[in-house]
Amino acid sequence: MKILLIQIRQLGDVLLSSPLGRVIKEEIPNVEVHFLTSVAGKEILERNPFIDKILTIDKGFIGELKTIFKVYREKYDAVVDIQRTGRSKRITFFSGASVRVAFKRKRENFYYNKLIEWKSYGYTVWERMELLRGIGINKPIKKYLPKTYLSEEELKKGREIIEKLRLQERSFFVVVPTSRRIRRAWQPEKFGILATYLSRYTGLKPLVVYAPGEEELAERAYSCIEDGVIIEEPLSIRMLASVISHSAFLLGNDSFASHLSLSLGRKTIVILGPNEGWFPEVKLVIKIKKNLPCQPCGNWKTCSRDMACYTELSPKEAFNQIVGVL
Repeated sequence: MKILLIQIRQLGDVLLSSPLGRVIKEEIPNVEVHFLTSVAGKEILERNPFIDKILTIDKGFIGELKTIFKVYREKYDAVVDIQRTGRSKRITFFSGASVRVAFKRKRENFYYNKLIEWKSYGYTVWERMELLRGIGINKPIKKYLPKTYLSEEELKKGREIIEKLRLQERSFFVVVPTSRRIRRAWQPEKFGILATYLSRYTGLKPLVVYAPGEEELAERAYSCIEDGVIIEEPLSIRMLASVISHSAFLLGNDSFASHLSLSLGRKTIVILGPNEGWFPEVKLVIKIKKNLPCQPCGNWKTCSRDMACYTELSPKEAFNQIVGVL
């Protein structure tokens, strides 16, 4: 049997969808699991032992058309569209697969012939596993966490990065004060102040990291840290993962870096705003929030309170929620 999983965009979503491959491999004998994603998403899935092949799609109409033909030639028995975007719908519909699975929505369900009712399990990874009922996996949901797999060479390069910064393994914690959506994020300066509190509390040094294009936000956080370090240049996804793997814990927004930290088995402190369900209730995760009556609203785009869940949460309040549980 040959199965394709589709999660094209949002790096965090790609990582959060990856455990479906493990469940498929464990439950269906002699199955081949492929995963369609973006070029950037491929980095996240590299070395995953439960994914046999990673397909990528380029931007634009031509990229989509090439992908449709590529998918059709693979002759999949089943396609599971985790994302349900315009592109993923069309790719699934024209795949030629006898089984085409997605969550049921109010409209545009004709692309699929196996529609699954969404169920709440408190964590999006476990909720996505419901889709596997469409390919005949009807056992109770396995509460796996996402996992990132690094090679010894990648781990070595991560050690070299921190040694260059005069840091030792587990002597520091990672601070990621950035987010893909800046409106759905805590203020960088507050991350810097909280990092100082945490450094005094733990005796560990804060290390500010960032991706390309995020330098200004990172510098704003770093300027508020009493005694910290900032990387000299942006890190790739794999090198960010390697650096995090050598840290004591990570402090970040409700964003990709925090998901990455959890997938590496690191303690993760995440500042939550309007959303819930993106992080599980496990010991590795410390959820920090203002606990407003309107929180979570799940709709940051139409907030009438100037994102009070972020703007009204002070570093001291956040620190008090961390003390005793870190």
